[in-house]
Amino acid sequence: MPRPKKCRQLSSCVPCSLFKPNGIPAANLSQILLAADEFEALELGDVQRLSQLEAAAQMGISRQTFGYLLASARQKVATAITQGLVLKLPTPNDKDPI
Repeated sequence: MPRPKKCRQLSSCVPCSLFKPNGIPAANLSQILLAADEFEALELGDVQRLSQLEAAAQMGISRQTFGYLLASARQKVATAITQGLVLKLPTPNDKDPI
C-alpha cells in the first residue's frame, strides 16, 4: 500500500492555462498536464534558484520528493517543447489530487 501524500504548500500563481505551438489549434494537439506541485517545483528550483532543501522545506515535503517533482516537471516541459505538444498548466479550478 502506498504512503499517503502529504499536503503541499503551493504559492505560485500560473499566468496562463496552457502553452502550445504557434499556428496550430490546441484541439489538434496532444496535451501534457503539468500538476500544480510540479509547477511549484519549477518555480522554486529553476526560477527562484532555491536549493532543493530550501524549496522542499517551503513546500512542506522531503528533499527527495522535491527532486522527483522537479525531474518530472522538467521532463514534461522538455517533451512538450521538443514534440510540439500542448503543455496544460494547473489553474485554480483544477482538481489536483495532492
